[in-house]
Amino acid sequence: MKNPSLEILNLSNYESKIILKETNISILNSLRRVMINEVPTFAIDLLFIEINSSVMHDEFLSHRLGLLPLFSNFAHEFRYTRECDCEQYCSKCSFKFSLDIYAEKFPQSIFSTDLNTIDKKENFFYQQINPIHYSSLKETLDQKPILIGKLGIGQRIKLVAIAKKGIGKEHAKWSPISVIKIKKIPFFLFDLKEINKKINSKTKEKISQILPNLFIFEKSKNNLKYNQIFLSKEENFSQFDLLTLSKIFLKKGIDMQFIKNRKNENSDFEIYIESTGALNPIEIFRKSIQIIKKKLNLIGISLEKIC
Repeated sequence: MKNPSLEILNLSNYESKIILKETNISILNSLRRVMINEVPTFAIDLLFIEINSSVMHDEFLSHRLGLLPLFSNFAHEFRYTRECDCEQYCSKCSFKFSLDIYAEKFPQSIFSTDLNTIDKKENFFYQQINPIHYSSLKETLDQKPILIGKLGIGQRIKLVAIAKKGIGKEHAKWSPISVIKIKKIPFFLFDLKEINKKINSKTKEKISQILPNLFIFEKSKNNLKYNQIFLSKEENFSQFDLLTLSKIFLKKGIDMQFIKNRKNENSDFEIYIESTGALNPIEIFRKSIQIIKKKLNLIGISLEKIC
């Protein structure tokens, strides 16, 4: 396998589009699975409910708060609860929020902004671990908090929520991925045998003059062929190339004839990543590579012991 390369097409806090070149599909699938299941984030895992007179029962409220995305850029600084020395939770493995809303005179909605951090002094990273607020690309300046529930007149909710570090393999609420889509970028060639039969010599010469990096016209044989430099690079046609050729062929009433991919098992892939907001998509991608590298190192150490 050749050295893979990375190209970032689109980058934002919630969506990213990446092109990974010269990569095997098995490696790409490993990255996809790790991004979904093994990148650690923070999510609310324990609830201590003191008062809940709302129409939402405790289990429903726990489910709503558990699926609330928490910005987890510093999740790696914390311990997993199973690795911590504490009995249930502490500042090394968890993060505490409080919620106290009372709809005394009029109905009231509960939003993600109503969660307050407890013991700020104990948690060094308290400013970085907070509930994210929904914001599409068109609404970056007008961020709206996430609705948790609604209270009727006289209803109240008072609780303490404990957020813990986890991975998507344990529960979906810890997965930082909302959507991930992988598309193979096709690498093709025009069927020049068919095209040479259908176009005249003037058109062939015109194509070679407009796109000299792609085509060469042999006057003696009246034949249009590919430039060897283009074939050796194994690069795809650009959008400009395709648009130019399509205009020429449309004027002549000729369909663009293609042949199969000219690539081997390694191909270029377009990866679309949409995060829940817990982590930046590029950060998710970077962490997934680190996790795979650790796994490979462990396999290498184990093999050395066996051999």
